[in-house]
Amino acid sequence: MAASRSDSKYVVCPNRHPNPNGSKLCNTCGLPIVDYETELESLLKAWAEQEPHIKFSREKVFIGVGNQGCKLVHDLHRSWGNIIRDSEFLMIESSGETAQPKEYTLPQTSSNGSVAPRLSLHLIPRAVNSQVGYFGLGDKLARDDPGLDDRLRRSGVNPSTEKQTVLLLSALGGGTGSGASPYTLQRAREINPHSRRVLVAMMPGADEPDSAHFNSFCSLSHSLQPNDDPVTDILILANYDRLSRIRGVSSSGEELARESLLSHLVASLAGAVEDGGSSESDPGYLAKMGSSMGVHAFVPCLAIGRSLEIFGSIGNILESAFSSPLAPIDTESIVLSYILVQVPDRMASLLHEKTLRAELNRWNKNSFPQLKGSVIQMSHSFRTSDRVDLYLLLGGTKLAITASRAKEGFDRFKSVVGRKAWEQEFGVSPQSLLEIEEAIDSYDNGLEEMMAI
Repeated sequence: MAASRSDSKYVVCPNRHPNPNGSKLCNTCGLPIVDYETELESLLKAWAEQEPHIKFSREKVFIGVGNQGCKLVHDLHRSWGNIIRDSEFLMIESSGETAQPKEYTLPQTSSNGSVAPRLSLHLIPRAVNSQVGYFGLGDKLARDDPGLDDRLRRSGVNPSTEKQTVLLLSALGGGTGSGASPYTLQRAREINPHSRRVLVAMMPGADEPDSAHFNSFCSLSHSLQPNDDPVTDILILANYDRLSRIRGVSSSGEELARESLLSHLVASLAGAVEDGGSSESDPGYLAKMGSSMGVHAFVPCLAIGRSLEIFGSIGNILESAFSSPLAPIDTESIVLSYILVQVPDRMASLLHEKTLRAELNRWNKNSFPQLKGSVIQMSHSFRTSDRVDLYLLLGGTKLAITASRAKEGFDRFKSVVGRKAWEQEFGVSPQSLLEIEEAIDSYDNGLEEMMAI
C-alpha cells in the first residue's frame, strides 16, 4: 500500500494510491484514508470489550447485498437481532467517491450478559464515478474484491461448522445486488461446503425499466447454475409489486408491509419466535429435499397475524396465504411444499399437533395434484392472543412462469447489450448472454424431467 508519514502517523489508501499528507479521502478513488494508529487503537479497544463473547463461527449468517439488501438486513437486525442468537449480520455495498461509512448498530449487552449479534458493513472497492448499474459490472467488482473472503470468514462462515445456514437478502434490479449476490454465495460455499445457502430475492416491479429485469434474469441464472453445483440451495422469489399489496399484523398490532414482511419470513425460517416460545424451523430440511429433486426456486405465500377465531381453521388461513403468492405460480406443477406455522401455546394444546399436521397434509394433497414432497414445521409462542403466523413456500413452477417479466426485459435489453461496442459498458459478452439463457432453460427442463418420473 502507498503510504505517507506525517507526525509519526502512517496514512494509506486501501487501493494503494498516493495522497498528500493530511488527506481525508483518496484523491483518486474516493475511499477514506486509513490512519493506522487511530484505527489500531479502536480495534484493540473493541477486541478487548468483545473478546469474551467472540466465536469464529455462526450457525446462521445473514447477508444483505446492495442498497435494498442492506436495508432488509438492517431491518432484520433491528427487529430480530436480540432473538436470533449465535448469528451474524453483514451488509455488503459498493463504495465510491462519495461513499461514507454508513450507520450501523453496535453490539448491545442484554441483562443476562449475552451480546446481540453484530451488524457490520463491507464496502466493495470501485473506481471513482463508476456506476454499478448492471449485473456484469457488479459481478466483476465482487470478483476483484480482495477482502470479501476475509470479511465472510470474520462474519462466521467457517468450514468447521457443519450445520450452518447462510441467508442472503437482495433486490436483483440493481448492479451490485444482482451481480455481487451470486458470487458472494459462491464464496460462502467455497469457504464452507457444509453450509446451506438461502437467497431471498426481491424482483423488480413491472413498471421498472428493462435494464432492471435484465439484471434480475442474469442474477437468477448465475444463482442456479444447473450444470454445476448451484450456489444457492433455496431461491425465494418475491415480486416487488405483489409484495407491496400484502399486509400483515405484528404481535403488537402494527401493520407489516414490504421489507418487514420479508424480515418476518426470514426470521421465521431461521427459527425465531417473536415473543418467546419454541421452534423446530430449519430450512435445511427443505434445502436437502429440494436439492435431491433439482427444485431450488420457491415462491412464498404469507399470512401473518391471522385470527384463528375469525378464519375458523388453519386450512382457511392457508387458503388466505395461497390466494396471494408473491410471484406467479402454476398450481399443477407444484411438487414441493414447505409449511411453517406459528401458533400460541394455549391454542396448540387445544388443537393438538397431530390433528393440526393432519389438516395441513390434507390441504397440501388436495391443492397440488403433482405434489411429491412436503415439509411441515411448527413453532409455539407464549402470546395470549389467537394470532397465527403462517408461511408457505411452493417449488416446482418453471422460471419461465415465475420470472416471466424478467425474461421479457432480458429479451428486449440484450439486443443492446449484445453489441460489441457495449460489452465493456454492461460487463457481459454475447457468449455470456447465451449461457445465461441456457442455464435458465436447463433448470426448467430439469423440472420437466423430474415431473415425468
